[in-house]
Amino acid sequence: MSPPGKRFPSWYLIADGDQAIPPDAERLFAKRMGATTTKVPTNHVAMVSHPDDVVTMIETAAAVPSTR
Repeated sequence: MSPPGKRFPSWYLIADGDQAIPPDAERLFAKRMGATTTKVPTNHVAMVSHPDDVVTMIETAAAVPSTR
């Protein structure tokens, strides 16, 4: 069985100023799961400092037809 990230479309928000999870690690995670990425110039809590970017990413992901 393949990992869910390989079976379903995935999205990943990369916080370019994150000091908890290094941005290079975030890029690696996203690449491994084949995710569509959105990069924001912020810290670990992007949903607080860049809510519009987060909402846009979620709405984009929700608009993609299911592959099930």
